Amino acid sequence: MIAFNNKFSFERDQYCWHLNEKYMGQDKDGKEKEFTKTTYHPNLKLICRYLIDKECGKCESLEQVIALLESAESLTEKEIASK
Repeated sequence: MIAFNNKFSFERDQYCWHLNEKYMGQDKDGKEKEFTKTTYHPNLKLICRYLIDKECGKCESLEQVIALLESAESLTEKEIASK
């Protein structure tokens, strides 16, 4: 499994890519619990598009979008270089 950040990670099986997203919620007793949502994507490019779309949706200005894209590009390059 490849960790993108503390919220997202992804992995591949023989059929597709799995994107795992951690989030906090409540269990059946009302206690805070960490859950994982998994989405399935046919290729890595679509995982990147999904992440960019989801995270850029939280931005309030063009400067924030640019900063997010630059930091994502930097993280990806560092991850690839370390492998």
